[in-house]
Amino acid sequence: MARPGDADRFARFVDRLSSIVGAEPDIHEVEPRAIDDGEVFALAFVDVPEPGFVTGVTYGLSPWQRLHERPVRELCITMRSTGSAWPKVPARVVAALRGLCPFDPGMVIGYKEPYVPPSGLSSLVLAPILPVPALSDGIDVTAPGGDTDDLVELVAVYPVWPSERDAVRAEGLRVVLDSDWDPYDAARAAVL
Repeated sequence: MARPGDADRFARFVDRLSSIVGAEPDIHEVEPRAIDDGEVFALAFVDVPEPGFVTGVTYGLSPWQRLHERPVRELCITMRSTGSAWPKVPARVVAALRGLCPFDPGMVIGYKEPYVPPSGLSSLVLAPILPVPALSDGIDVTAPGGDTDDLVELVAVYPVWPSERDAVRAEGLRVVLDSDWDPYDAARAAVL
């Protein structure tokens, strides 16, 4: 079973993820809420899925969940941006809420202030629809010769306004997904 500090599993995750998206990530460590829970990383891919976008994938949630026999997931965000702040947002959330939140698709997570100013987006909706379709099957980090499968499901993270967060809580995920919005635009106006 993977331990939070399993360097081989992390290397397999990075290698297999890089192979799927066709790029190498910039790797940023994010300080966890509790050191004993293990490391948390933000893997930032510039110009993925296309030029002018940035995609961030977490690492640190799945080993913790596997150790505690929960669904094995990591989070993925894509924004129209060239900066490094947005790819770190899901990792900051994992670092703060790992062990307190299941990170299930359909959930919304609020924050007291905007995640990346000057954008006013201060909540996240978790969805099963990934912005990088090649990642939809997850990341297989099974060790060579391993006796147990180790498939990491990726859950999409979309920044939303508090009003949109409240609408998802009241009416479900489809209310946002079916609205006329650009989920990759950090400067967008609220649609609900």
